[in-house]
Amino acid sequence: MSEGCQVVLVDAAGRILLQLRDDIPTIPFPGMWAIPGGMREPGETPLACIVREVEEELGARIPPAEVAHLMTRTRSYGIEHTFTARLDIAAEDIRLTEGQRVAWFPVAEAIGMGLAYEDADVLREVAGRVAGSASRIPRRDAASAE
Repeated sequence: MSEGCQVVLVDAAGRILLQLRDDIPTIPFPGMWAIPGGMREPGETPLACIVREVEEELGARIPPAEVAHLMTRTRSYGIEHTFTARLDIAAEDIRLTEGQRVAWFPVAEAIGMGLAYEDADVLREVAGRVAGSASRIPRRDAASAE
């Protein structure tokens, strides 16, 4: 069974970062918004996976000590580890290397968008823990993310 990781990145306003997937017909959920993440590499821990994926896809560094595990669930496509972290960077300052673009959304708006995978279900399950916790998630600004 495949195993992936995703991270609900939250800014100071309690919004979450979503990534618009590439519009390539051969990938899963082309052209749909999704929570950033990716697949684990052999021997990689879920935490190491999410730190790597954020750096590779978004050009941001999140220290492992500042990432909180939210849940691990078996989904229709495999096992998924969901984390959260604080990130205070304007969407236009993110160095995107995968997908079409990123944007910040209020959690309630994101849930209603018809997200890729089972991401709307994930957000419904963790909404209270991430939207209300922006002040408790350690701050990562643009200067410290480079």
